[in-house]
Amino acid sequence: MASTNTAYDFDRAENTYAPVQPRVPQPPELRVVEGRASRSAALMRRGMIIFAFVLVLFSAILYNRMMLTELTAQVEDARREYESLIGESRRTQVELESKTSLRSIQESAEALGMAKAEPYQIEYIDLGEGEQVTLTQEEPTWLEAAAEKVHDWFDGAVEYFAELRT
Repeated sequence: MASTNTAYDFDRAENTYAPVQPRVPQPPELRVVEGRASRSAALMRRGMIIFAFVLVLFSAILYNRMMLTELTAQVEDARREYESLIGESRRTQVELESKTSLRSIQESAEALGMAKAEPYQIEYIDLGEGEQVTLTQEEPTWLEAAAEKVHDWFDGAVEYFAELRT
């Protein structure tokens, strides 16, 4: 084999390369990618909705506790008032029983100058003829009737003038 350089064509290799120019950095190419912004906005909205729901739930629980505390205080006040009224009722009942005891009534009557009825002062009414009581009344004399009419007329005049004042 003879040595020839036909296998390698150096001229061809030298001409194929273009001169290298310095590279100027170019701004990156901007592309609009749809869906990323809407995804993050959807996540933000979802997060805000969840936050609002938790806030409303927390507020409702807090309001419920507040109302429960207030109603418990009202029930406790009503219970205290009930117990004091029960105590006052018992005290009043004891006072009533002491005032209506026979001994107390007898002492009050004696202090007012009253005495037990004598047998001649007692009248018995027989209701055996049915349940009727017939009272007889004496006829007033003409003088008593006239005095009664004058008295009634005078009472009417006093009432009339009293109404005119007011």
